[in-house]
Amino acid sequence: MSAEATRDRGRDRSPWDDGCMRGESTTIPAAPSASPGGPAPHDSTTTREQFRALAAEHRVVPVIRKVLADAETPLSAYTKLAGSRPGTFLLESAENGRSWSRWSFIGAGSPAALTVQDGEAAWFGSVPAGAPSGGDPLLALGRTLELLRTERLPDLPPLTGGMVGFLGYDAVRRIERLPSHAADDLQIPEMVMLLATDLAAVDHHEGAITLIANAVNWDGSDERVDAAYDDAVVRLDRMTDALAAPAPSTVSTFARTQPEYRRQRTTESFGMDVRRLIGEIEAGEAFQVVLSQRFEMDCAAEPIDVYRMLRASNPSPYMYLVQVPGADGQTAFSIVGSSPESLVTVKEGVATTHPIAGTRWRGATEEDDILLEKDLLADEKENSEHLMLVDLGRNDLGRVCEPGTVKVHDYRHIERYSHVMHLVSTVTGRLAEGRHALDAVKACFPAGTLSGAPKVRAMELIDELEPTRRGIYGGIVGYLDFAGDADTAIAIRTALIKDGTAYVQAGAGVVADSDPVYEDTEAKNKAMAVLSAIAAAQTLRPFGGRPEVSSGE
Repeated sequence: MSAEATRDRGRDRSPWDDGCMRGESTTIPAAPSASPGGPAPHDSTTTREQFRALAAEHRVVPVIRKVLADAETPLSAYTKLAGSRPGTFLLESAENGRSWSRWSFIGAGSPAALTVQDGEAAWFGSVPAGAPSGGDPLLALGRTLELLRTERLPDLPPLTGGMVGFLGYDAVRRIERLPSHAADDLQIPEMVMLLATDLAAVDHHEGAITLIANAVNWDGSDERVDAAYDDAVVRLDRMTDALAAPAPSTVSTFARTQPEYRRQRTTESFGMDVRRLIGEIEAGEAFQVVLSQRFEMDCAAEPIDVYRMLRASNPSPYMYLVQVPGADGQTAFSIVGSSPESLVTVKEGVATTHPIAGTRWRGATEEDDILLEKDLLADEKENSEHLMLVDLGRNDLGRVCEPGTVKVHDYRHIERYSHVMHLVSTVTGRLAEGRHALDAVKACFPAGTLSGAPKVRAMELIDELEPTRRGIYGGIVGYLDFAGDADTAIAIRTALIKDGTAYVQAGAGVVADSDPVYEDTEAKNKAMAVLSAIAAAQTLRPFGGRPEVSSGE
């Protein structure tokens, strides 16, 4: 099967909450007494004195309030705090494809976003003074993260603020010199990264929600410290009031219907390109090329409802809803996804990637599974493909990590999922001095499982054959935080919803012995999980005649 395999079970490597202190409290010390204009006594809000001390040494200071909210769900909290407004997001994770991870993160407010306009980095929204702009967008993103780099405070959720959003596949042209033949018909920017200042971290273990309002000091001055604190407390009060407000019922009926979608390409035209790639591979141009195609369908459903259905039908290690703002302050498009795998994570200077290649369907019994595992481990083609991706991961990390620190762990081991089993390895390395999380992302971008090998030649062939730019597909969705960590999902099993149309893209890994009809069917099957969720979302009807929760402005 293709390297871009659909997976129904997540790994236990804590995506979105990588490195969280499992079992430890995230309680902020309670204020012993109220400061003038500050929180009330016995409140868990960061005190003015604590803020002043932190502001003397940090460019970004999170003002925290922890509340008990064991009756709330991430969806209800998102609806109350974000209301699907532009610049908001919801990040969740399901371990083992079934049980929810400890943390869900809600972006309740992003005053500005860094994007690309006329080929250069540009901000829109309430653009902070001193924010880097112009030139290469990735360089501007790196300068922003460097400018706001702040040591992580202890006993807080894994994500308390940072740049959250996406890099589209075509951002690779900022990293590698590639041709540009494909049409840019959807006009999706290469990058939109939200300056996430107001967040809520839902702790499923404790039944609590940590509300976070970051004060950002762009110029490093010590002026207006008290005013910054007061502003942050006002934002916390606003979030607390919203969270405490009642919400209408979202109980709804729905139906599982066959999606009515349109294909960008016919089976015949896709098959012709598969045969072309087989010829290129036989000529020694590449070992594997991931060829994709786009599916689209009318979408009258709200993005939050598409997310609800995808969340229910395909819980995955990386689940996300991002309301991407445009220059006019309105939502330009929405991203809804349920991705099974990461591109790269960075935690305390250690970068990690997980090459996956080699697949078998699960058996009906334990005995069947054991036989299938033996068959997979003995499959020369699957093992060759896996080794190729492990080597690619080592080479990618080797470009940004200290010499001698790049290691392969648990090489070629079997991981069982609900419907399939995979060959999986782990590659880690310690970032070299002067290298940061964004360097690790750029080194691994795009994933070999979404491009091929050798990566650059595979991408050249992709650009020759795919009629339109990939946009978000094959890029990443995730965050780079103010503390220097990162967690990024490969943008597969993802819908882009724009102007009443949902776009879903999926691919298949073409190798020398590929069958064109099989590869076309594989791409279609991968897209069906998202297309089916969109179709189901359009059948949602409030139960008992109650109005649905408002989806925002």
